[in-house]
Amino acid sequence: MQQKLAKRYRELFEVFAKHRGKMLTRVTFWGFYDGSTWLDNWPVKGRTNHPLLWDRELQPKPALTAVIEALQS
Repeated sequence: MQQKLAKRYRELFEVFAKHRGKMLTRVTFWGFYDGSTWLDNWPVKGRTNHPLLWDRELQPKPALTAVIEALQS
């Protein structure tokens, strides 16, 4: 799942980078790390979600590397 998440983040940020400064000036994340995500227990009670760039131990995930690489290309 981490590789799928990284791939999706890369795809999104490649599009964001393509439109940088034209119609897109910033990206906002609703949370900093997986331990504080508002998506746990929503929309399915009991489900744990891991949507952000840092894991529950505040370690960077492959998705963070994918974002950085997409913005550098």
